[in-house]
Amino acid sequence: MPVDVNTVLHIREGIAKVAQQISKISFAVSSRLDTLKDALFMESSYQQFVGTAPVCQFFINPIVCGQIIETLEFAKSIANQDDCGICHLLHPGIQRVSEKLYKDGSYAEAACNAFIEIDSRLQKIYREKCPNTGKELSGQSLMNKVFADNDPVLEAGNLTTQIGKDIQSGTRFMFAGAMSALRNPKSHQNITLGKEECMRRLVFASMLMYRIDEIVTISKTSE
Repeated sequence: MPVDVNTVLHIREGIAKVAQQISKISFAVSSRLDTLKDALFMESSYQQFVGTAPVCQFFINPIVCGQIIETLEFAKSIANQDDCGICHLLHPGIQRVSEKLYKDGSYAEAACNAFIEIDSRLQKIYREKCPNTGKELSGQSLMNKVFADNDPVLEAGNLTTQIGKDIQSGTRFMFAGAMSALRNPKSHQNITLGKEECMRRLVFASMLMYRIDEIVTISKTSE
């Protein structure tokens, strides 16, 4: 069955948009789809009557159509592998508060929730370890208190050695810096959080969460 020129243009435009979206995942697959788009329709011309201008008709190339379907399925599998293959690296606590938002495309909120979860966990530890302080700390001030060089709530290293003291201060800087620079991406001007940057932040937040696991385990073992 012939396809009218408006439909041809509409389909090509749609495939081009899909190819542009896929380029974020794989440039090679996107280029392949863009090439197939131009070969999808075969053009032929005929002359209805003597003396009239040739009439062009377009027909779908079934082989190319099948190749486009295969390419789209391959792109879909890459996208699924990208999400599932990386998300398993996330800490369970980060997965719980951020994974769905990440997959839904709410990247800024996903990243924000990850660091809020870290803050909430350390707030709970602080209240348990220091129930009589009467202070509610959060963010950078909480990190500086929990991982303080002197009389810390959590010891990241053996404070009787210089190496342990360096680990303690480094841990404090790492957590405090994360709270100041990464916890609320919406508050920073001229920053648009994309998929890749979001995942980098989620992986970093997971590293911090796993570090808390290690420190808490060591603290309980030494008690």
